[in-house]
Amino acid sequence: MKTIEWIMMGAFVGGLVLAFYKLYLFFPKKRLADDDTTPESVELLERIMVECNNSHPHIDEESLFQMMTVHHDFDSKHFWRFNENRLRHLIDHYRLKEPNFRR
Repeated sequence: MKTIEWIMMGAFVGGLVLAFYKLYLFFPKKRLADDDTTPESVELLERIMVECNNSHPHIDEESLFQMMTVHHDFDSKHFWRFNENRLRHLIDHYRLKEPNFRR
């Protein structure tokens, strides 16, 4: 290989390394304080959901959502992203573990 080819190869590899380093710096390295997708947060939401569902059988999703948001264990600052669509996903997730769960 000629000298210019080595220089071009080095510049390409250097640019590739720099690009990967910049991508590494871009991605978060620690969880956010209000991350409501952690297993602990999901477990707490499931517990609140089951408690509210057991206290009022045959409740619809909208009423269940309202009951969950006023529950004493529900932290509105931590679960600020919680909405009815997230509740539907939570119900589906819980049904995978407990197939007999009915709302």
